[in-house]
Amino acid sequence: MGKVSTSRLPKHIRSELRASHAGEFGAVWIYRGILCANLIRQDAQIKSFALQHLATEKSHLAGFAANIQRYRGSLLLFFWGIAGFVTGALPTLLGRNWMFYTIFCVESFVDEHYREQLKLFDHECNSFVRGFSQQMAAFHADETKHRDEALHAMTKQPSKAMRCWGRLIAYGSQWAVKAARLI
Repeated sequence: MGKVSTSRLPKHIRSELRASHAGEFGAVWIYRGILCANLIRQDAQIKSFALQHLATEKSHLAGFAANIQRYRGSLLLFFWGIAGFVTGALPTLLGRNWMFYTIFCVESFVDEHYREQLKLFDHECNSFVRGFSQQMAAFHADETKHRDEALHAMTKQPSKAMRCWGRLIAYGSQWAVKAARLI
C-alpha cells in the first residue's frame, strides 16, 4: 500500500490530530510516572487504577498512531513524555488524593479539548475525519469516565496547594496543545 499524503486533510485538522496524538502520548507517560512513583508508595489502589487507565491510554495512542501518516506527529514528543511522567510521578509521591486530583484535572481539560475537536470535526466532509471522529468520541467517553473515577476516588476536598497544582496543569495543558498544533 502506498504512502497516504498528508495534504489530503486540511491543515487545521492535521494540527488538531497532532495535538491529540501528543496528548495521548503524554497520558501514557502520566500513568508510567504514577506506576514508577508508586514503587516507593506501594499503594495497591494507585497501582490498580494506573494499570487499568494506562491500558486505555495505550489503546487511544494506538488509534492515533495507526493514522499518523495522515498528519505528522509532534516533534516535541520527547518533551511531552517527560512532562507526562512528572505530572504523574510528582503528585503520586505526595499521596493518593494528589494523584487522583491530578487525573481529575488532566481529564477535565481533555474532556473540553475533545469536545471542541469533535464539534470542529462534525463540520468536515472528509470521510476519514468523519469516521475517525467516531473513534475519538469513544476516546472522549473513556476520558470522561477516567475523570469521574478519579473524582470519586478522592477521600478529601482538594487543598489550596492542590488547587494551585490543578491550575498549573490546566495552564500547562493549554500551552502543550498550542505547541503541539504547531510543532
